[in-house]
Amino acid sequence: MEIWERIEFLKTELEKHNKLYYENDAPIISDFEYDAMLRELEELEEKYPIYATPDSPTKHVGGRVNEKFSKVTHAVPMKSLGDIFSKEEVFEFTERVRNTVGSDGLSFVVERKIDGLSVSVEYENGRLIRASTRGDGLVGEDITENARTIKNLPKSIDPSIPYLEVRGEVYMPFEVFLRVNEQAELAGEKTFANPRNAAAGSLRQLNAKVAAERQLSIFVFNIQAIRGREFSTHADTLRFLSDLGFEASPGFIECRTDEEIWSAIESIGESRGELSYGIDGAVIKVNEISLREKLGETAKIPRWAIAYKYPPEEKQTRLLAIEVSVGRTGKLTPVAVLEPVHLAGTTVSKATLNNEDFIKEKDVRIGDMVVVRKAGEIIPEIVSVNIIERPSDAKPFAMPEVCPACGEKVYRKEGESHIYCLNELCPAQTYRAMMHFASKDTMNIDGMGPGMINILLDADLIHDVADIYTLSEKKDLLLGLDRMGESSIANLLASVEESKHRPLSRLIAALGIRNVGVVAARSLAKAFGSMDNLKNATVLELAALPDFGMVTAQCVADFFSKESNLALIEKLRSCGVNMEEDAGEKTGTAFAGKIFVLTGTLSKYTRNQASELILAQGGTVSSSVSKNTSYVLAGEAAGSKLTKAQSLGVAVISEDDFEKMLEEAGSSSGEEA
Repeated sequence: MEIWERIEFLKTELEKHNKLYYENDAPIISDFEYDAMLRELEELEEKYPIYATPDSPTKHVGGRVNEKFSKVTHAVPMKSLGDIFSKEEVFEFTERVRNTVGSDGLSFVVERKIDGLSVSVEYENGRLIRASTRGDGLVGEDITENARTIKNLPKSIDPSIPYLEVRGEVYMPFEVFLRVNEQAELAGEKTFANPRNAAAGSLRQLNAKVAAERQLSIFVFNIQAIRGREFSTHADTLRFLSDLGFEASPGFIECRTDEEIWSAIESIGESRGELSYGIDGAVIKVNEISLREKLGETAKIPRWAIAYKYPPEEKQTRLLAIEVSVGRTGKLTPVAVLEPVHLAGTTVSKATLNNEDFIKEKDVRIGDMVVVRKAGEIIPEIVSVNIIERPSDAKPFAMPEVCPACGEKVYRKEGESHIYCLNELCPAQTYRAMMHFASKDTMNIDGMGPGMINILLDADLIHDVADIYTLSEKKDLLLGLDRMGESSIANLLASVEESKHRPLSRLIAALGIRNVGVVAARSLAKAFGSMDNLKNATVLELAALPDFGMVTAQCVADFFSKESNLALIEKLRSCGVNMEEDAGEKTGTAFAGKIFVLTGTLSKYTRNQASELILAQGGTVSSSVSKNTSYVLAGEAAGSKLTKAQSLGVAVISEDDFEKMLEEAGSSSGEEA
């Protein structure tokens, strides 16, 4: 490949990954891989300046502003930092600084580089007036309402300060990240790749309620602008911010010599595994404000600061065995059992192997020496196999032909990478099945969350979802459980009783039939009207439903062909759970005859919620765009469906447009009433 071709390739790849990282909050490569490409491009442009262009990724910061947000022009540009990766480069940076400003009075501050979303927050006369994202460094997005939900961000400060603008990093603690992803998985929604993207995705959406539920936090690390105060050092500004009530750059270290700086970097690196949040490096800053002004800045980065990036920590250990776990949907996941190894602050003894194809692709065998790292600093994963150290008795692994939890035969559909147990009463699936059954999009049983389900399972009070409806007969036993008072029990039982009267569509969705979500469940309930009619439907009758097809039809037929599932349905019926679609929610007709397609990431609703609203007004939700499509509801990062809609001349609506349509539908229903 010619030099110019390599440069153009790197530019294209980096711009693609910039968009995925900054705009879509959905990266597909690690920071380390991105940094390596950026470094290569910088070196090539320096060596061959004829190919360097003003629009190169090396010359600008971040991504573009989302048009859904109001734009904010930063009075003080929010610049990026140059990256370095070795001790030698750290010392080269400090030498350049000393050559420019001298050594007299020079000191440095070393801080943790928090892995989150960079924001600016402004205060006037002590009151928070605006918060914005970095955007491209010059123009960002107004996220004030979402920022107000961040608990450790002061909403007011000392009113004697006329104006203050601070810069900080919004992040999601590891514990919250794991909970958010678990809830998303149970609801059948897309999970986040890592805490940074979870924080960014939570902050850069239009529903402040969602941001509040995500329990975001912020560390402030710089004063961008201030009136009425002056400071001589950066460390003084951090102490001042702490006095005002901010959590300001925790654990920062003041240094004078190169060895002190390197010792601080090593100390921060060693503490990574002990922190409750992610860091991806250490930042070295000139401490004296006056010397920063002498050093100046480039269009993209300041010359008085730089970021040392830690490489992903990888360790080699022995793979002792491979276990198979079973999830809510019956998906079988192979898990590597490892000889314990200390990695990124914790002892790792297990790691995900994803699926059968992953194991074959990497040729993973029991007994192998494998390289392990933590994806996103949290989830252990196998990176590679050390073939050279493979023992002669290393054993290839094959996925089981029956479920390890219940003994039922497992299936892998053609074209899919995962293997499933289709036994809905499989004990390994019970907990997740109950979580799904009680969730908001299905039976919506308030109080039946993860903690409650665990308590009830541990007490042997429930064994399947139908047992939820027998709890009213076990009040005395409930009162004997931890954290169970009369009031909480009464509220739980009231919610359980209320859920009996949900429409049939909610019950169908709650049963966890493969490939049947809220939309498909509504179609089934509308077409067949009762559980009895549905369970007797043929595959051809099911496949004839709009936007169904043979795959989903077969999943439904398979579910109702199992005696255990039919027994569960009869048990639910005997408990008084509604089996008819004409009960419960009323439907409108505003969208009758209209076909909607959803694409992109919606910020105000989940896909299921938006689909429910469409179906409740008599509309149809389809998965594909055609000339018969009435509307395409496009969220953030809409892809090929949006392009096809535009080429066919199909009406494309935003979430705001959708809300107006719903309001008009509500007004129309009110007039008719």
